[in-house]
Amino acid sequence: MLCAAWPAAAPGQRVPARVASAAMTPPQAEGEVDLTPPFVSLVLPGAGQHLLGQNRKWAYLALEVAGWAFFVERRLAGSDYRDRYRDFAWETGRIHGAFRIDGDFEYYERLVHWMRSGAFDGDDGAPGIQPELDATTFNGSVWSLATRIYGATGLPESDPAYQNALAYYSGRAYATEFLWDWSGEPGAQSEYAELLDTSDSRFRQATTVLGVIIANHVLSATDAYLSARGGATAPRLRIVPEATIGSRWGVLLTVPLPR
Repeated sequence: MLCAAWPAAAPGQRVPARVASAAMTPPQAEGEVDLTPPFVSLVLPGAGQHLLGQNRKWAYLALEVAGWAFFVERRLAGSDYRDRYRDFAWETGRIHGAFRIDGDFEYYERLVHWMRSGAFDGDDGAPGIQPELDATTFNGSVWSLATRIYGATGLPESDPAYQNALAYYSGRAYATEFLWDWSGEPGAQSEYAELLDTSDSRFRQATTVLGVIIANHVLSATDAYLSARGGATAPRLRIVPEATIGSRWGVLLTVPLPR
């Protein structure tokens, strides 16, 4: 068995690296477990099994490679469908403004559940914002909720309660550049919903397989730990007390020699 030890130096003291003979190697304590195989398996599944000479390393490695390949494919597919449903919404359902602005996922979810956004300002010619009054539209539902929260129904615009309701509406209703209307395209909203659901499904599948990848790391590390505890032979890295330098500690690398 070849051994190399690097003892820890006392404060202010430098201890040179050296090569220790088998006679200088401290005996392994009873019940000691080599942590090298489980550590490398945690980083790369199958690596610890390779150190321990176990053929099941290939199963862990195959699952790792297949898992990452599937993860990347699902993420790319999800991104592709996301671009498609955003483009479809812009071309078919959204009311075009001066330029296109894409919203967040919550915005696109609302395009699935609401046929029309309604106007943001019901009268561009009047000063201030005139909220959408049609409660069957998204913006109209926001104004209806705001008036109920602040008790602003029937109040003049100068009333503080009305102004509080208007501030609530302005912060939650969609402005002009985000308005939409599916009513002129029968079936378009359903087609759009399918694209969004497909994209979301691909991203969920990617998240699921990522969990499988993590589980494979943990399983491989646990397997390597149990195998190492059972006495399997492998190169090992240990922190042990070094007999030749008193009570100090050193790092010991032991490599089994071929028989």
